[in-house]
Amino acid sequence: PNGIQVTRNFPPIKGVDPDDHAYMHPGLSLGFAVLDGENFWHNDRGVVVHEGFVGEPTAGNSASFCARNRYVRQDGSTICMEEATYTLTTNKDGYLITLDTQFSSNRSFSFGVKEEMGLALRVASPIRVKEAGGSILSANGGRDEKGTWGIVDQWWDYFGEIEGKKVGLQIMSGPGNPEVWAHSRDYGVLVANPFPVDLKANRDKMTVVEPNKPFRLRFGVQVHESKDFNPSASHTRYLEATAHE
Repeated sequence: PNGIQVTRNFPPIKGVDPDDHAYMHPGLSLGFAVLDGENFWHNDRGVVVHEGFVGEPTAGNSASFCARNRYVRQDGSTICMEEATYTLTTNKDGYLITLDTQFSSNRSFSFGVKEEMGLALRVASPIRVKEAGGSILSANGGRDEKGTWGIVDQWWDYFGEIEGKKVGLQIMSGPGNPEVWAHSRDYGVLVANPFPVDLKANRDKMTVVEPNKPFRLRFGVQVHESKDFNPSASHTRYLEATAHE
């Protein structure tokens, strides 16, 4: 609310930010390293083409828009279509971003197993755990990368202090999702991954989407600037707001 930036500078500023993956992690993003054998994460293979908007945007107490996207292989063929609805709503802690997205095709396609799959954040350098004193907290009480990576849960909060204020970003798994686990790193990355955990035993698993049967994912991201922020209450508020959607 006070204009404090809670995601890493893009591009990162040398001497201010870690400059690994400088061409990736531009704030908040949805990506898949293995989608029908193509890579839509590392920005060097598959391409997501914005086809346009669905309906008219809305504004008032909240704002919302729906984007239609096409996932295209390197050879130009289409894997699937996506309709992604984003809603932004202010609340006492800051503001909530919700994503409700569906993937579909007239042919079957599949999502694979990789840690780089799902809804991702790259947090501002002053609130990362490594060398900056920030924290990661999960719903089951896990702390930082060691206590949260690879563990299925309902929400994860990446937070710290900037300009004397407690700020952060909380990712929440939405109603109807598959089990979601965290690809969480102390250097500032948090990914809510809705596919099997990236372990050797799961490497060959696939989530198959049947023809003309949309695959739906839902997430909430609470951007917070509040000294008494309660992530459990925030998660309850998100679930109540989306229960009937």
